[in-house]
Amino acid sequence: MSIKLKAITAPPSKEELSNRLKKVRNLMKQQDLDYFISFDPVNIYYLTNFAFYVHERPFILVIPKEGLPKMLIPLLEKGHFEQRALIDVDSITYYEFPARSGENWYDYYQKLIKKDSKVGIEPAMPMGIANKTPGKKIVSEIVEEARIIKSEYEIGRTIHACRVVNKGHKVLLKKCRPKVLLFALYREVTNAMTSKIVQDIPNANFKATETTGAVWPPSISHDPHLIPHIFAEMEEGGPHVSIVQAQVDGYGVEIERTFFLGNVPEKAKKPFATMFEARAIAYDLLKPGTIMSDIDIKVRKFITERGYGDYILHRTGHGLGITGHEAPYIAEGYDRPLEQGMLVSVEPGIYIPGIGGFRHSDTVLITDSGYQKLTRAPETLEDLTIKI
Repeated sequence: MSIKLKAITAPPSKEELSNRLKKVRNLMKQQDLDYFISFDPVNIYYLTNFAFYVHERPFILVIPKEGLPKMLIPLLEKGHFEQRALIDVDSITYYEFPARSGENWYDYYQKLIKKDSKVGIEPAMPMGIANKTPGKKIVSEIVEEARIIKSEYEIGRTIHACRVVNKGHKVLLKKCRPKVLLFALYREVTNAMTSKIVQDIPNANFKATETTGAVWPPSISHDPHLIPHIFAEMEEGGPHVSIVQAQVDGYGVEIERTFFLGNVPEKAKKPFATMFEARAIAYDLLKPGTIMSDIDIKVRKFITERGYGDYILHRTGHGLGITGHEAPYIAEGYDRPLEQGMLVSVEPGIYIPGIGGFRHSDTVLITDSGYQKLTRAPETLEDLTIKI
């Protein structure tokens, strides 16, 4: 079922951010927490619209079960925080780290939490901060849970981000020819995407913006996480695997394709067809209520029955949102049902040394009765065999 939602480029409203905070507090109530502490810059961005890099001067968001959240920030970043944060918080600054006794960040931090409280902390919180946190600490993924179901605003931002990668991928297929250097492709594709971002969102936060446009040529496409040499050349034939990803002012999306330059080697036809059919199996199961692990199991079973089980290197898909890789996961062992408002990739892959890699990926929205692809690019073998 197709849904009609508009692309959004505006920053989140106070109401949007307030609703996110309410989701977190509802989960805090379920877990009987007095406070939740966030250090992860991704989670802080989700809740405040403030993006930053982690360094030795920590930023810590303290969320009490009621009242204003408190943001501990270095004095050096006070102006940056005030410019970008869009929620009402009580900001507490500390001068520097390290500092004189009694003036370190943890001296201020420990005054924000009652010692006899139940305090939720993120699984990825550094031990140095966890050890300075008062109260009874409970490891919890509250914010990650709140992020899983997207609001209409988040979907609108994702639709816009997908238009950015759609443009980048179109440029990639146009420019990719034998002997073209990976560096030249990267420059052309990322320039096209960055230009669109700047045109559409002049005030985009480039601490929450990143673009990637690359191609793994057939000699290395069997190894999907190999980092190629920037002067690697594109090759005649295939399979080439494109990777076009972006975080557009805080919203991560991707589009990837297996394609061929000039001709399709005979030995590549069957694995391409198998990947294509496995992808169709996954899409047929995309609807609210389907258990995500079941999708991965059925896709893996099909690929294995076709003789390529030893060449599966990863899950069928993952979630997208503030980042390009997050929950939920279309993976064996992740026994959660799909729900309307989730954003996932669909990308079953086959990777055969000596032949190459086979993977399409799209950014997909789960709707009330099925799904809607938000990324657009050619899909069939015929359309992905580029004349040279």
